[in-house]
Amino acid sequence: MANYKRNANANRDSLFGPNPGGSSSASAAPRKPAPRSTRNPPIATSAAPARTTATTGARRTKNFISSLSGQAKIDKMNEAEEYRKKAKKALQRTLFASPDPIAGAMFYHRAAEAYKLCGENRLERLHRIASADCQMGHDAFATAASEYMRAAELSEMSDETSERKRAECTKLYADAAKAWREENEMGRAGECMLRSGFSLLLGGGEDDEVILGGQRLVKMNKDAMVVIESAVESHVPDPLNRYRKFRQTGISSFSDPDAGPGGGGGLEPDEATLDICRNHMVKSSFAHETVSLAIQKFVEYGEYKSALYAAGAVSTLLESDGFSTISLSRAYCIETVLTLALGDVVASDKYFLEVHLQNNSYLSSRECKLAEDLIRAVKSRNVDDLEVARDPNGENRTALSNLGHAVRNLVATLRISGAAKSKGKTPVLVVATAAPATRAKPNEPAAPVSRGGQNLENELDDLMNDMGLDSDGDKDDNDDDDDDDDDEQD
Repeated sequence: MANYKRNANANRDSLFGPNPGGSSSASAAPRKPAPRSTRNPPIATSAAPARTTATTGARRTKNFISSLSGQAKIDKMNEAEEYRKKAKKALQRTLFASPDPIAGAMFYHRAAEAYKLCGENRLERLHRIASADCQMGHDAFATAASEYMRAAELSEMSDETSERKRAECTKLYADAAKAWREENEMGRAGECMLRSGFSLLLGGGEDDEVILGGQRLVKMNKDAMVVIESAVESHVPDPLNRYRKFRQTGISSFSDPDAGPGGGGGLEPDEATLDICRNHMVKSSFAHETVSLAIQKFVEYGEYKSALYAAGAVSTLLESDGFSTISLSRAYCIETVLTLALGDVVASDKYFLEVHLQNNSYLSSRECKLAEDLIRAVKSRNVDDLEVARDPNGENRTALSNLGHAVRNLVATLRISGAAKSKGKTPVLVVATAAPATRAKPNEPAAPVSRGGQNLENELDDLMNDMGLDSDGDKDDNDDDDDDDDDEQD
């Protein structure tokens, strides 16, 4: 029997290896320890080679890439210059070849990336604009919009004057919005329009940088208000906005200016118009967050009517998706606060009862309690109840913290009359606009060179001519060819 077990264990060990817990392993003779080597032990080295920056000289720190220096920068600048020459050559018209905007855009983009590594803000900006123009030439609208947006960001971070920053950022974001619109990306087009309006507020002066109690000491520029409100309507057409009457500039594109009293389209829209507006409403994800930026900006400048108009657009976006709860509750509460800031407690109570409370999820939210406490305190003209309702350490502290910095400061300025405390504001100088330039009257002074519109385009063209980034040489060549033809005819 023992013989059989010994043979079975041997067969198993030969097939599957020795069993550590078996008797065969226990009976095996212990191994002798290996003799120690007299040689020095090898030094441990990492399997992966260490990364060096000898090839480019650039070093990445998180999301920031430090610029090149020394010989590496010189080599990269020469490489960018070669790309620029190739792009200019690709856009030239010859006897046997036509301009190639695809190759030109590619080479301009490579030159811009090279200048980015060199830390050349101005050169990168100009080459990205040239690349975007070429991309628009062969209908690559999404790529062109990305290049325009990157150029606008570079202009905002540049060392240019405030007036030039306003003009460049406004125009570049407007061009990006046009490109996104051609790509049928209405959400991104509206976002670029909003950034274009915000760009008109850059560098408004020392008073514009002062914020007291969440509000600025100057009024919002009229041109910026026009662009921002147009961006709000690009997300939600006015016939779908319950607060469309609070729009301060322009007329809706979806209303008949000859209809209604005074030709302002005051009549209620019909069902066919509403169907068209629903098809044009932006339904992309997080579109309400983009419009919420307009609310915060309007509140900072004390434009409560325009802020309420934008708040109505946010509520419409959130109501249309059918599943928003927390964000919709916050939007309803902001509407109540803005209506009370305008001093209309009757309208605030009406919309609270007829619109807000019809949403079941809003009834059990913290924002509903805050809105109800504010309305009750203002209606009863009880200062103590108003202070308890907006106490940052009271029962409504969670709801207040979710309203945003500007709206939270607005709640602190509410009075029992319903209107917010007004601060002395001084008008800000009118700055550039992206609208087409009109002919100036003889008694009006000429516009500065760095203003928006066609003047800015001419200035950018002149800069690109100096850098050799234009295709004017083609026009000159064509003119020379025409002159030669005229000479042959003579």
